[in-house]
Parts: sequence; structure tokens; C-alpha cells
Amino acid sequence: MFEALKKLKFGARVLLSRSGGTPETIDVNGRPTVLLHAGAGTPFVYLHSSLGEAAMWLPFFQTWAKKFRVLVPQHPGFCQSGGLDQIDTIEDMAFHYVELFDALGLEQVILGGVSVGGWIAAEFAVRWPERVKKLWISNAPGLWVEGAPLGDLFRIMQDRDKLRELLFYDPQSYMAKMIIKDQADEQQMLAAYQNMAALARLVWERPYDPKLAARLHRVRCPTLLLWGGDDRLVPPAYGEAYHQYLPHAEWKVIPKCGHLLMFERENEFVETISRFCAEP
Repeated sequence: MFEALKKLKFGARVLLSRSGGTPETIDVNGRPTVLLHAGAGTPFVYLHSSLGEAAMWLPFFQTWAKKFRVLVPQHPGFCQSGGLDQIDTIEDMAFHYVELFDALGLEQVILGGVSVGGWIAAEFAVRWPERVKKLWISNAPGLWVEGAPLGDLFRIMQDRDKLRELLFYDPQSYMAKMIIKDQADEQQMLAAYQNMAALARLVWERPYDPKLAARLHRVRCPTLLLWGGDDRLVPPAYGEAYHQYLPHAEWKVIPKCGHLLMFERENEFVETISRFCAEP
């Protein structure tokens, strides 16, 4: 991972030389949606965070592609996908994805995501539980948790030190400084603002769904809740809240890890999800 990240430049999204993953643009009822995909077997859909890590094919996607048919779509309004004018809420995102899966002929998938991607996955699973073979949710908001406020990503976006503190367990680590560089060029900053503007459209007025908790009982498939033990943006209390309403779920915490566990503790992140998804 470190060798690959030496090629990485970051505004608030990931840019990495593609070593695999075929890009394709799918028209989803007027929303041009960029999709990266590789591998064969059971469809495995990764829904990205507001970081925009789906902008390029990352090493952990390639690892999963050795076992699954990995599909990494870019949300409308994020990265290179269009159609944000048709999307106002996380619920709209869920409907976007059922239409994408219909367009791709996907009857049932392994579905998961990180941060806002995990929230979208949860909203999808409560509406179309029969379409989800397995569900994994990582460091996701979406529920109201009393006494555990979300970190203010928008307020500190331009302060690189505070941003690293919010997203990483060790903000001074090589990985934190590799992902969030002190200096970003104009193109990278524009990409960052694009992603943050899209996120704000979805969550600014209410960063949770007041109906989601009461609907989670509809999720019957095997479920994994995976959290960074020191996530300051979406604290583990949110994972515990999901577990309260998904008592059948496996609950796992990766210690000494912040919000971006797919980078900070990549091996454990990938291995935990791979093991969960491979179980019969």
C-alpha cells in the first residue's frame, strides 16, 4: 500500500495510478454514473466515503477483485459522476443505486460502504433487503446518537492539521500526511470542494435519518459493523447504535484507528471484510 501511495496526490479525494479496474459510464435515468469494476464471481459493491476514494482503482479493491466481482461506483455529484441535480437526500441515493443495479442486471449483491457510503448501504438494505446478500457498514453516520456529536468536517476543511486530527488516530503518521498533504494544487482543491458541496447537499440540514433506526429490523442478511476505535468524525457510539437495532450483526472495532480505516489499518480492514464476505 505504501508503494502505491507514493503516487498519490490528495486534495480531499484520492488520486492514484490505476493498476486495474475498468472504468465505465452508465446512464442511470439521466444520471451519468462512473463505475470501476474488475474480478469475477459474487457481485461486491463498495460505496465510497465523501473522500472520493472511488476516483481511482485502489490496491484494496484489487485485493477483493481476486475473490469477487468488485464494482466501485462514484456517487452522483462526486468524482466524475453527474446527476446531482436529481439527488437531494440519502434516500435519493438509495433509489439511484437500485436503478443502477437494475441497469447492470444485479439481482443480489454484497453491499457495503465507508462513512456516507455505509449510510447509503443501510438505507438501501432496509428498502430492498432481498437484494442484499451480505451487508457491511463502516464508520457510518445515519442515526441520531444522543451525547455523541459528529465531527464538523465542513468547518475545518481548509485546516490540514485539524483535518488530519479529525480523520486519523495518529495525525502525525506517515499515512496521515500522505493522504492529507499540506499543499494541494488547484485541481485537487476543486475536486475536494466538489465532493464537500455534494456531501453538504445531502447532510447539511440533517445529518441523520430519523426513520432509519425503526427500519433496520428489515435487514435480515448477515451483517458486519466495522469501526475505527478512535474515530473522531463518526465515533464508535454510532456503531453501537447500529448494533442495538441490528442485534444479529457482527460488531468489530479496530483499535488505534480513526475514520479512514481503509488507509490507516488497511490490512485489518480488508481481511475482516474479506473473511466476513467469504463465509457461507
